[in-house]
Amino acid sequence: MLPRAFTLALCLSLPLLAQAQAAFTLTTPDGADNALLSRANAANTGDCGGDNVAPALSWSNAPAGTRSFAVVLHDPDGQKGLGVDHWVHYGITGDGLEGSAGGLGGTNSKGLTTYSGPCPPVGENPHHYVIQVYALDLAPDALPAGLTREALLGQIKGHILGNTSVVRRYGR
Repeated sequence: MLPRAFTLALCLSLPLLAQAQAAFTLTTPDGADNALLSRANAANTGDCGGDNVAPALSWSNAPAGTRSFAVVLHDPDGQKGLGVDHWVHYGITGDGLEGSAGGLGGTNSKGLTTYSGPCPPVGENPHHYVIQVYALDLAPDALPAGLTREALLGQIKGHILGNTSVVRRYGR
């Protein structure tokens, strides 16, 4: 009787296992969570010493029904804890983003619609940079260009199918 019960339980659980999906995951070439941002990702203004190149991102296992993605790079330590938005990008299709290719530029804290690399004050503890990717049920052209992070989050509320993030650090 036990083998039959086991077989029956296994047969009943197979459809559930088939529906289970691997976790929506964000990866970057520079490795594990809490790694240092590359100097190339730092701002290229003043004495920041970087190349202002947006980090290359790739993601996998997007939730079913995903039509587009949004990316936000936020520094919660910037402006003495008030936060700085370095990158707001959305309307992205595919499974990654190299630089600013594809999608629409939102408005960052400097008023730019492009990536703006970090340049924390010299001598401060390294800042934390949260890179968040949202899987959305919105068409890639559903949102207007130029949204701030706050406006974007308001617009995508109710349309987020999943999210994934990594934290990077950078200091001078």
